[in-house]
Amino acid sequence: MKQNFLKKDNFTYLLASLIVLLFSGAYAAEFSSHFIQEILIEITILTMLVSVFSIQSSRYLFIVCLVLVFFAVMLNITTRLLGKTELEIIQLILLLLFFLLILKPTSEQALFSDEITMNNIFGSICIFLLLGFIWAISYLLIAEMIPNAFSGIEFVSWEKNLPDFIYFSFVVLTTLGFGDLLPISPLARFLVYIESVVGVFYMAIVVSSLVSAKLSSKTE
Repeated sequence: MKQNFLKKDNFTYLLASLIVLLFSGAYAAEFSSHFIQEILIEITILTMLVSVFSIQSSRYLFIVCLVLVFFAVMLNITTRLLGKTELEIIQLILLLLFFLLILKPTSEQALFSDEITMNNIFGSICIFLLLGFIWAISYLLIAEMIPNAFSGIEFVSWEKNLPDFIYFSFVVLTTLGFGDLLPISPLARFLVYIESVVGVFYMAIVVSSLVSAKLSSKTE
């Protein structure tokens, strides 16, 4: 009974954790909360844990994601204790790999179901948020590796820049247009126009999958 309940509402927990993560970054940036900035990595790791247990994935993927969470915890502890700022790139690569792995089962369960439920709708929102977060991490990696890849942002630690790049990522994903943050390097511009294409096609895929599920339910 409990397992059926968790499976039925699994995307609810994932959506809630993603919203908490995004809000925490925005709150830290808005009110210059050093405390929230300090624990932003811990909030990210907590979101990773919720993602692992929310998604009904294969046993192999479940174990791989748990291992990635473990390494994220170890990297966080090492960075805090030893102050190894060069480990930030490894942290970002690990986060990017993790959320890419989570994106696959989330898409399969939310978009290719035979029925439309509130849980599936929440899953579709989760996919959209995951896409924005994945590209935000990608932009952070570019900013870490290529100096002056973006204009309008100061080069600081990635957890401090995360809210700005999340904002930028969703501006691109929804094709709203640029504001105070602009891509300068060719690689950054490449990621930007790929994200905008993905954003447009994702909306088309969501609409078509919902229509297909509705028609399928009517014919049964």
